[in-house]
Amino acid sequence: MQNENIDRHFTGSFNIDGEEITGELIYNKEKGVIMLNLIKRLTDTPLGKRYHNLEVITGILNSGTFVTLFHNRCTKNHTQNFQIQQLVFVADYAIWSKSDATDKKYNKLICTLENALEWSGLSRIDASGASVIKFKDNGSGNIYNWFGAKITFSTSLKCELFNFPHKEESEVVERLVVHIEVDEKRELSYFTDIRNKVISLISFAIKNNVNIVEQYLCDYDDGYQIAEHIEYYKHYLYTKERRLYIYSGSLHEYNFMLGQLSPEKDIQKELILLEPIFNLYLSLFKYEQMPPEMVFLNIVQALETFHARFFYEDSKDKYIASVIARFGKLPNYHEIEKLLLCDTQKDKKIDFIILRSRLNDLFIGKNDGLFWDYYVTDSDFAQKVADTRHYYTHYGKAKEKKALKGDKLIDAIHVLSLLLEYNVCLQLGIDNQTKVREQLSRIALYEQFKDDTSNKTGQKKITSVDI
Repeated sequence: MQNENIDRHFTGSFNIDGEEITGELIYNKEKGVIMLNLIKRLTDTPLGKRYHNLEVITGILNSGTFVTLFHNRCTKNHTQNFQIQQLVFVADYAIWSKSDATDKKYNKLICTLENALEWSGLSRIDASGASVIKFKDNGSGNIYNWFGAKITFSTSLKCELFNFPHKEESEVVERLVVHIEVDEKRELSYFTDIRNKVISLISFAIKNNVNIVEQYLCDYDDGYQIAEHIEYYKHYLYTKERRLYIYSGSLHEYNFMLGQLSPEKDIQKELILLEPIFNLYLSLFKYEQMPPEMVFLNIVQALETFHARFFYEDSKDKYIASVIARFGKLPNYHEIEKLLLCDTQKDKKIDFIILRSRLNDLFIGKNDGLFWDYYVTDSDFAQKVADTRHYYTHYGKAKEKKALKGDKLIDAIHVLSLLLEYNVCLQLGIDNQTKVREQLSRIALYEQFKDDTSNKTGQKKITSVDI
């Protein structure tokens, strides 16, 4: 396996604000660094020219490859002994191609991903036999139509088992490949925006990070003929995204699989609305060593944003009307009203849906009792979450004793994550109630075990005040 945590150096000539300067392009895939280091000899201006951030920098490497760098920040502009000037630019992304890619448009982005194959269920390797490995054909892959593009999920397979002569060590690598394709050419940002939404969707589904192994663009007017087949030139895309850590996991823990997404259901609207929610949710595993207090705040904000974007058009009046319409005739309406329409919520001076109401509304959901323990057994859970959010946002003394801390904070993050996962899946057309119910049952058994252990040992039961 190639070591990605090294700097790769490429020398060439680069156009900096209309001036050709030789230098070195440095790329580190592991860290997500695209850096241009330039040395300019000073002649007419001993103090050197002042350079600013540049939207585009073009260059030709000594190998003859054209490089176009985008969104370049000038991080160093240093003059030494009035003789040379060193410039350093850091780019957001770059395209390796056979020509200048400044204003180029494309028909297709092909992206190979790490840690997404199992989710896809598209593996071409059949190892079900006791001693026989077979390879199967998955056809053209799974095809979806989102954002006006044809999105195809397929696989790539590198297998050295049958190479001749046979090596002592043979490598087998299979990856999920995402093809984003349009008939009419589109700019690069169109493809990367869809790519980011798809990767966030997969990360949410598997509760883990997904990395880009390789990606390139194709222009259907830029190809060459091989016999009766047309091959398109590959315009390789390199970005500043660092490689994310991959955690161990299992299929049973996934929120859903690719096959559960119906090709007939267009989830374009949902993916747009879910973009900030996914970004907040992914903090559970995307950012290493993030303090639990920050993870808690992100999950709560994700739930609040989800409720505001998907229910009642974020209108207090429509929310109240919905509560009365759904539950007004039920015999236990008085108890439900306490949860959903508390005195603070009904206060005419409050013109928004408060966090306590939003959480209880999601907990009650279809009134099927799925999250019963968090709005009936512990009817104050949503209020505890609201108090905890207030405390970790402002760190005021008023909410300090009411705030969840330690293990109770971690437990709350787990429950709130399940609440978000369940409701997001419903919006995607997936009902994973059985899986969520199993996880909630395990939490309940664990809580009972802790209570029993505490009682048997005679220890005082720990509360949020004691932590």
